[in-house]
Amino acid sequence: MAALIKQFFKSRRNKGDSAGAVIERLDPTRDSDLRALKHLATDADSNEERQAAIARLPDPAMLIDVYRQAPANLRGVITQRINDLASRDRQSVLDTERKLDHPEERDLLRQLLASGEEGPESIVAEADSAELRRYATEGQTAALRRAATERVESESDLQAIQKAAKGRDKGVYQLAKRKLQALRSEQERQARTQATIDELIRQAKAHADTQDTTLYGPQLEKLRQEWQNCREQASVDQETRFLNALDACYQRQKSLEEEARQGQEAEGKKAERNATLQLLRETMDELQSSDPNQAASLSSLDALQKTQENRWLEATRDTEVDRAEQKDYQSLMLGLRGYIAARQRLEQSEPTLRELTEAETPDSDQLRQQLTTIDWPSDFPEPSLLHQARERLGEARLARQAAASDQKAQQRALDDALEQLERALEDNLLRESRQLHRKAKQLFDSLDHHHGASRQARLTRLGRQVQELRDWQGFATRPKQEELCDAMEYLAEQHMEPEAKATRIQELQQEWRALGGSSNQALWHRFKEAADRAFAPCQDYFAAKSELKMTNVRTREAICDQLATFIDEADWDQVDWKSVERIHRVARQEWRDAWPVDFRANRPVQKRFDRLLKTIGKPLDEERARNEAAKADIVSRAEALIGHEPLGDAMAGAKALQREWEQIGITRHREDRRLWKAFRAACDAIFARREEAKAEQASRDRDAINTLETLLAESRQTRNNDPEESALRDLAKRLRSATVPKSTPSMLRSEVDAEREMVQRQLDKSHRSGLVARWKREIQEGTRDEQSPDVALPDPIPEPTIIAVRLEIATGAPSPEHDQNIRMAQQVERLAAGMSGSSEQTNEEQELERLIACWCAADETPATELQQRLMAALDYWAT
Repeated sequence: MAALIKQFFKSRRNKGDSAGAVIERLDPTRDSDLRALKHLATDADSNEERQAAIARLPDPAMLIDVYRQAPANLRGVITQRINDLASRDRQSVLDTERKLDHPEERDLLRQLLASGEEGPESIVAEADSAELRRYATEGQTAALRRAATERVESESDLQAIQKAAKGRDKGVYQLAKRKLQALRSEQERQARTQATIDELIRQAKAHADTQDTTLYGPQLEKLRQEWQNCREQASVDQETRFLNALDACYQRQKSLEEEARQGQEAEGKKAERNATLQLLRETMDELQSSDPNQAASLSSLDALQKTQENRWLEATRDTEVDRAEQKDYQSLMLGLRGYIAARQRLEQSEPTLRELTEAETPDSDQLRQQLTTIDWPSDFPEPSLLHQARERLGEARLARQAAASDQKAQQRALDDALEQLERALEDNLLRESRQLHRKAKQLFDSLDHHHGASRQARLTRLGRQVQELRDWQGFATRPKQEELCDAMEYLAEQHMEPEAKATRIQELQQEWRALGGSSNQALWHRFKEAADRAFAPCQDYFAAKSELKMTNVRTREAICDQLATFIDEADWDQVDWKSVERIHRVARQEWRDAWPVDFRANRPVQKRFDRLLKTIGKPLDEERARNEAAKADIVSRAEALIGHEPLGDAMAGAKALQREWEQIGITRHREDRRLWKAFRAACDAIFARREEAKAEQASRDRDAINTLETLLAESRQTRNNDPEESALRDLAKRLRSATVPKSTPSMLRSEVDAEREMVQRQLDKSHRSGLVARWKREIQEGTRDEQSPDVALPDPIPEPTIIAVRLEIATGAPSPEHDQNIRMAQQVERLAAGMSGSSEQTNEEQELERLIACWCAADETPATELQQRLMAALDYWAT
């Protein structure tokens, strides 16, 4: 707890300092700073800090030690540092080499000095996975290949390296094999650990709900210790689930402990109430039966009253008391208070009353007033002074006369008491029988001989029966009491756990009390001495437990002090809420761990702790509420994106909301889970649309592919049936406009492209064949068809020979040898016209159309040879 808060404030105070600045201030000439530099070089959080620390280490031997612990990406830095030291003072480095104890260390230092900046580790330090794989399989040196293999962590890369090195590089092969084995072992270990973690979470949840509470605390502690062994491998979600279950277990344990404590407290209070009632009954019996002049002192009775009132108050606080039990207490306490009040009035009036009583002629009015003021209760024997006062007033005589006149009523009361006594004896109720016998004796004593003689024999007989019942019960309980003595003496000799032993002592004592005690004092002393001996070894334990309770109270006070310091010093405007939440959680855990405690001493500490937790909890709850509101807003925005179009924007928005979600701070776990479930559902709905779109696109692609296959079959069939040009043109158009999805198999795509080309070739061929047929007719007839397009003719019309050569040039057909010069001249002319831009740009078909039109428009009749050359050139072009 203290370390956590200290670290928290340390991070706040050093917020402006960089790690490099802190390391730069360390002095390597001081042993403490040197040790700190070495520690940073091996254990710092970032590579930058490690590199900065390595750069400050001046001792090659220490650098060698760091080198052995350093990851591969830092070994090049260490090598560079050693070489820098050697460049400044090589002799010192060589002296260090000779001083090294182990040959391996000396050899390593020599290798590092030899490798310099271009050592294998330096080469592979910054390489990515592909480069590492290439170095491991194609490296020029064995050291480089091994260094690269050492850096590879991917299972697939290691398998590829092992396969490539088999039979070529035994060292790399064995290294890759070992790393693969280690990687698989680690994967198996992690799988076992994850299974253990899941099982611990399941057990914790089951333990929180179990109805078997035997050894609940030890089992819970066992679960907690087992979790500590694997918590580092647990994910945040797993740790959250376990901690939630553990918290439920702690709450259950606390509830069970509270129930047990309340049960013990209730039993203790009941025993205290029974003891209070017993003591009050015995006191009242003694006061009602003893000589009033020899009764207990007023101060002792007053002390008894107050102590028993406090005792009853403590024994009934926060406890339901049976109505009959409460009535007994009130009746007994009321009688005792009345007796004490009468004694106090008597004590105050005694001087005056004595003076009036001893006077020869007392003032009757004053004497009567004093007796009225004292108002002595009739249930208790009257003190002699009061009796004398009444005698002086003649009240005693009057009382005897009143008693004589009321003998019949006394007889009836005695008969009722004797009837009740007989019933109590029939039910073997010793205590009630003794009380009723005492009451009957008092009533009998109030009768004169005439009225009491007839009932004396019955009273005597019942008195003997009461004595017999007392003797019989003593005889019946004595064996059990002796057994209890034996059990207590045996318990005194046993070595037991103090708590269990003390509980057993209390059980035996309770059994002894349930038997009604013992009239045999020797047996009672034997039992009590055995109980004292049995409890003696427990005293040290309970003393230590009491000290532990006080120590835990002091620990809790320290926790309160630390929390108070944290509250006072924290900058709540810029606080790290995750750290605050962790402090809040750890404080409650450490508070629970500081158990047991002294309840009375802990009460004010508990109140302070509760106030401090509320002080921290209030801003925590406010921050959680803000973050929960932000997450709820994200959920609303995500739900709004479910039907948003276009889908790409909705998906991009969902991903942005996921990043925004990750930036939000602390929330209540249950509320966060609820919001996350809603957010996840919204995102799933958005991305489900993508899957639906993909499915729809896949369906369309399948339909398009089926259409393509059908169109291909139709096209092939059409081409093989010598179709007309219009059919080919329609087929080519359909092939061009046909949809070819990205998912189309490459073979089908190639077939479509080939079919398009073949249809186009066949269409071109059919088109040319039609043109050639028309042109041949026009050549033979010497006139143009009516359907022939209008063509602008040159002026003048070229000679037929020139027309024939130009047609051969346009169709690519060869010209006769004797016209090669003309052909050459025409080609040069065409080239010159094309370069000067003076000729009209025409395509091949237009050029042929114009030449045929020129042929038909020529004035002279062309030679048959030229006509045949034209026909041959057109045939050449058509094919």
